[in-house]
Amino acid sequence: MSTLIEKIASDEAIDTAYEWLCKKRLHYHPNADVWQVRRWWHEKKPILQAQILSGNFQFRELRLIRGEEKSIEWWSSLDALVLNAMTIVLTEHLKPVLSPRCFHLAGNSGLKGAIAYSK
Repeated sequence: MSTLIEKIASDEAIDTAYEWLCKKRLHYHPNADVWQVRRWWHEKKPILQAQILSGNFQFRELRLIRGEEKSIEWWSSLDALVLNAMTIVLTEHLKPVLSPRCFHLAGNSGLKGAIAYSK
């Protein structure tokens, strides 16, 4: 039986998170860090997995980008990838103990389910 950390660092979780990252940041600026991650992924992936498994992975600071109309918080690409891998693993791990009335979770009918339940 593998630990949660081993599942997060697994090829399955990391590869799924990498595909998600590539899709989500496809139209990012040419100078964005996602392109370095993609270019050197074959080298970065085993290093990232080793850092996660050894407990040495550290998240970078969250960047705040202020615009005229709104501000956004922006995670580095590797941080976003690790957070997504954690989400993938924890969603599966917690699914058996979460209430089906947590309508904000994927697969629990969302707003329509909440309204139907409240009637």
